[in-house]
Amino acid sequence: MAATVKQIADRVGLPSRTIRYYDRIGLVAAHERTEAGYRLYSDADEGRLRFIKQAKRLGLSLDEIRGLLVAAESGCGETVPELARLLDRKIAQIDARISELAAFRDQLSSYAAGKTAFPNPGCCGHGSFCGCLDDVPEP
Repeated sequence: MAATVKQIADRVGLPSRTIRYYDRIGLVAAHERTEAGYRLYSDADEGRLRFIKQAKRLGLSLDEIRGLLVAAESGCGETVPELARLLDRKIAQIDARISELAAFRDQLSSYAAGKTAFPNPGCCGHGSFCGCLDDVPEP
């Protein structure tokens, strides 16, 4: 049964503008239009949109989802290994980001420990603007 953008948006739980955007970039395609020009989506399109929504919830980018959709068209035998590869890469990226943030936190803590609660009387006056941050280390 064909559904309009509004109908499919309500059923899938995505904003209508998101579905139109996905249509525009080729993640989903309305293969029919009403006489009034409204896009019509099939049950398969609804399933595809649910798949995209769930992939977004896993933190996958639209480019990653595009590749996963290609795999999904061949069935679970292609989808599951591709998903595992994408998730392994995503986890590695998260681990790297956590390490970067921990190092940055340590840098901030160290810097904050070196600052006093009240500024030194000679702290400012380094040029034409406040110099209190002149001692911030380069990354």
